[in-house]
Amino acid sequence: MLAVLVAARLAGRSDWPRWSAMTAIGVLVTLLAAAGAARLLAEPAAGWVWVAAGSVISAAGVWAGVPETGPALLAGGGLAGLTVAAGLCRARWTPTAGAGAAAVIGWAALSGAAGRPWATIGGALCTGVAPWVAVCRLVPAFRRTGSTTWSPGPWLLGSHTALVVVAARWIGVVPHAGWLRVAVVAAAGLAVAGAARGRA
Repeated sequence: MLAVLVAARLAGRSDWPRWSAMTAIGVLVTLLAAAGAARLLAEPAAGWVWVAAGSVISAAGVWAGVPETGPALLAGGGLAGLTVAAGLCRARWTPTAGAGAAAVIGWAALSGAAGRPWATIGGALCTGVAPWVAVCRLVPAFRRTGSTTWSPGPWLLGSHTALVVVAARWIGVVPHAGWLRVAVVAAAGLAVAGAARGRA
């Protein structure tokens, strides 16, 4: 995370998002994504490679969904490098790395949105399934389902990719996307997270 922000500063891409109600919602989604990514990586049996791949896909979604693509390119390059380095060193991502990756993706989305409200929301929702994993931990109905473990895998990564594509192209690039589309994406994300928990 620190390397991406330093690179952004050196490349003149250190713009911070303009504060607004939409930015506040984007920050909330990013915080939830950080908690969700950390939760996925906290499982002893969880494959960190799936979360890392999802992070790179999220950065690509931000690139496709916001008008200013410089921050997304920096974030995507940093995350791809981190993934390759971890694989070559036979290391693994920890929960802290997942939270940091979500923070970098959120920064790229909010900064790249350039003050456009629906690009802000769509870009933040490019964090895919991660925010909804965190929400499942907060909603009593999901806590009572019995399963307390998460196991990232191909099914969850495919669903994550679909959520990212929809958030980027159906909300991020549409000037007047509207809250109905956001609600549909949120409901789909909750359904995916709930189903993934049931499969764990």
